[in-house]
Amino acid sequence: MRYVIITSKHHDGFSMFDTATTDYDIVDATPYGRDPLKLLADECRRQGLGFGFYFSLVDWHQGHEFDGGNNNPIPPSMEPVIEAQIRELMSQYGEISEVWFDMSSPTVAQSERFAGIVRGLQPHAAINSRVWNNVGDFRTLGDNEIPSVPLDGTWQTPASIYHETWGYRSWQQRDDLPGKIRDLVVGLTGVRARGGNYLLNIGPRGDGSMVEFEADVLRGIGDWLARHPGAVLGASATRFGGQPWGEVTVNGSNLYLHVTDWPQSGELRLPGLATRVRGVVEDGAGALDWRMDGDDLVVSLPDRPHDQILPVLRVALAGELRIIPPNTVDARGAWLLTDVERGYSHTDTGSYGSTRRTTVRHTAYLVTDRAERVSVTVRGTADPDARYRVAVGGQARVVTGAALTGGAVGPFTVRPNQVTPVTITLAAPTHQGQDLGLTVDTTLVAATDRLVGWLDAPTHLETGATTEIPVLVTNPRREAASGSVALRVPNGWTTGEPVSFTDLAPGRTVEARIPVTVPADAEPGPASLAVDLSAGGRHLELAGQVAVVLPNVAVGRPATQVSTAWGGVPGRAVDGNTAGDYLVDNSASHTAEPSYQAWWQVDLTQRYQVDAVEIWNRTDCCTERLSDYWVIVSPEPITTNSLAEALATPGATAVHLPEAAGRPTLVDVDGATGRYVRVQLKSTSDPLTLTEVVVRARQ
Repeated sequence: MRYVIITSKHHDGFSMFDTATTDYDIVDATPYGRDPLKLLADECRRQGLGFGFYFSLVDWHQGHEFDGGNNNPIPPSMEPVIEAQIRELMSQYGEISEVWFDMSSPTVAQSERFAGIVRGLQPHAAINSRVWNNVGDFRTLGDNEIPSVPLDGTWQTPASIYHETWGYRSWQQRDDLPGKIRDLVVGLTGVRARGGNYLLNIGPRGDGSMVEFEADVLRGIGDWLARHPGAVLGASATRFGGQPWGEVTVNGSNLYLHVTDWPQSGELRLPGLATRVRGVVEDGAGALDWRMDGDDLVVSLPDRPHDQILPVLRVALAGELRIIPPNTVDARGAWLLTDVERGYSHTDTGSYGSTRRTTVRHTAYLVTDRAERVSVTVRGTADPDARYRVAVGGQARVVTGAALTGGAVGPFTVRPNQVTPVTITLAAPTHQGQDLGLTVDTTLVAATDRLVGWLDAPTHLETGATTEIPVLVTNPRREAASGSVALRVPNGWTTGEPVSFTDLAPGRTVEARIPVTVPADAEPGPASLAVDLSAGGRHLELAGQVAVVLPNVAVGRPATQVSTAWGGVPGRAVDGNTAGDYLVDNSASHTAEPSYQAWWQVDLTQRYQVDAVEIWNRTDCCTERLSDYWVIVSPEPITTNSLAEALATPGATAVHLPEAAGRPTLVDVDGATGRYVRVQLKSTSDPLTLTEVVVRARQ
């Protein structure tokens, strides 16, 4: 532990400290008659620990009515008490490390005023985001939340030994000590591997003593940390992200592999490691055999791990950690960067319920075998007046949104034989969670001495359909260019005529929309499209890959679900909109927390031979709610709420997906005959939320 946070006042308004604002406090209203927080603050300093406060902005004693969501506004009559109590806490207990505000729904002015008091009296204290309106220093996630994706900026997960409670419960079942230690160690490593701070709560008894079982849990976590020095404390996140077998941290020249799921194959694979490896050991057990398979580190494992709580492999590196991201594009002269890594954060508009996930960064990666002078062309939409920072390696340019999507940005120099990130962020965000206001469809990085023909093809084309495909020409050269552009397609497909362009100015892009028809009997699978560019001078022609798929027979069909809580209309999951921001564009469905397994279902109105089902998760938050679920395809109506009974529907084909759904997760149902498609959780208490269900089928 590095510091302690103690509840100074919770929603009931009872102050656990000596306050002049009310007699409803531990000094004036109890026989104890002393200030325990002063004693704790002094002892923490003697022990070398930081000290901080939890402080509820909801106060039932001062006049707030009970609200199940704790979103009470703060009336002017309560402001003096809140401000005076914050001043007392910030001035009477020595140096404060962190101030953890909670709940309520303050105005922007109130949030700024409360945070301002802290900063004025305790300039080194970190303020959490639940002071609201984005004026805190770091973002507090939901209770016990481990984000499914890495987050940019500073953030924290507040966890509890028992996820259901934050206080003492005499009836809490306390058993399986190793299992509880493992559960919390996995949470700790998951948060640290994604760059977060882990705040672990315990619930002492009414006399202040710790529950013996919880003390043993904390000692067990401490023992695990001692067995794996450097794996968590002092370690940092990496860009490897979550792996099928676990998590990755780095500390100096040591890479730590936290193996939450010991591979039954006997081998562990870490993809994209560019730094030379000196050796691999299992902490506490000795050296392991390993080899490099291209850029992948492959470690040979024993049948069972040495550490039964959470085994850790330590990889000794010969230098600074270098990674080759999986979406790195290797080319010469021009790079079409379509697989973009997004950096996420959060924002709010003044309350817990208004918090949503934001995109704060776009990054793609390229590599080449020779130095190039390049420019960056972004195709998408942006706030025209916002100022964006475009960085290529260590070089950067600041441009408006209009200039970013309206021309080429540069020049930049790309160095040979190294991975170069191409990153777009806001130049001066108002807070770390401010959304980019940018949608990037494609990024073209091209040498400044040649014309480039490229296409912004969709990810898939449906059989029997005609689609207009954007074919583009970008001119990074110093002089204007003229010519024509066409599209080459597979045999049997039809396409439109070439399109001419004249005097295309330097730094500009011209777009031609050329229709392409895929035959109805075309075989599903990958297909190549290529640009045919006719122009004077040096030029490059870039090809693209698309997937030929069967038609989506679910769009617009009648849908139902177990409940329509939170405004979660079931038809949103078959409306063709995969955007996935439930709080902004209403493109996701939602159910309540039922006492049985939550489900969503579509009636295709007739039977089809179903090839595959695509499940699209949300993008704003809560992606973990669509995990450990079943996809059921049935020719007969599924009329039960019970998962077991749904799986037993005559003729049904069911697939279990234990992990969180992606965007999308492709579920192969191998030609099952079905009219009804259901998505149902295994959990008996969690809500179900999903963005889109696509059913690919033959008539």
